[in-house]
Amino acid sequence: MNKTLLAASLLLAMGSASADPFYIDTGFDASMTDSGQVCATCTSMKGELLFTYQSTTTILETPASNDDAIGAGDLIFTDGGLVVGPLSNNMVTGFTPNEVFGANSNNGYGSSWLLSFSTTGLAGVVTGVSGTGVPLFTYGPGLLELYITFDGTTFNNFMDIAITGGGATGVSTVLTGVADFTSVDPGYNNLIHSGTTSCLGSDGFYDIWANCGIAMPITFAASFDTNIFVSDFTWDGADTFTLTSDHDGSATFSVPEPGTLALVGLSLLAMGGMARRNKKA
Repeated sequence: MNKTLLAASLLLAMGSASADPFYIDTGFDASMTDSGQVCATCTSMKGELLFTYQSTTTILETPASNDDAIGAGDLIFTDGGLVVGPLSNNMVTGFTPNEVFGANSNNGYGSSWLLSFSTTGLAGVVTGVSGTGVPLFTYGPGLLELYITFDGTTFNNFMDIAITGGGATGVSTVLTGVADFTSVDPGYNNLIHSGTTSCLGSDGFYDIWANCGIAMPITFAASFDTNIFVSDFTWDGADTFTLTSDHDGSATFSVPEPGTLALVGLSLLAMGGMARRNKKA
């Protein structure tokens, strides 16, 4: 079988998945009456997460450039979220569609529980500088840890995002990745649920990952818009530049729909038949 053809067909089939609605089930009822909630302990259906966060990025000049200016080939390393600043500046601020904090469709979010996140040492490389002097760069693989807290001091790492790539567009930063539960805390792994797709009777993200993860990867996409008015840029006079910024942005999740999975299956069957015919020939 042609492995290149197989990979291309899988990407073509799975590429049709779009951002999915999701809901959050904390396991307890923080509301008084029902108002669009999926269940008594759940939020209503959501389309995306809205968040704010702080970051610190170090840019190291490569020996080849060594021109006291940021340029293509320089290495970057970014810390973001709780590892940089307090919960109040590094948290999910709400959802879309959103209700006023404490409303039933958010099931107490903002008063009973909060979501946060952190990434450490996310590595990348500068690809150039925009016309306005903003460094352009791409990120390589990394890890984004997601947390839930009920008291603002104890955090449960309920899910990770294995970052597959990202970078700066000149006006924002984007990250892409897939959900991963390999090294997380127990207790709230099925906190987030798909609003459209299930695996073996469960729509919890952990259950989908554990039982159908190869065929149904939960993808993550985020866009961060930097507030340049609170950014701080420094240079050590030698070969290190440091950028600290405040950001806001949004993130979505996607899970392949059953029709997409069927297309993957048909693609595999078709290529399997092609391989057998080629072998006989």
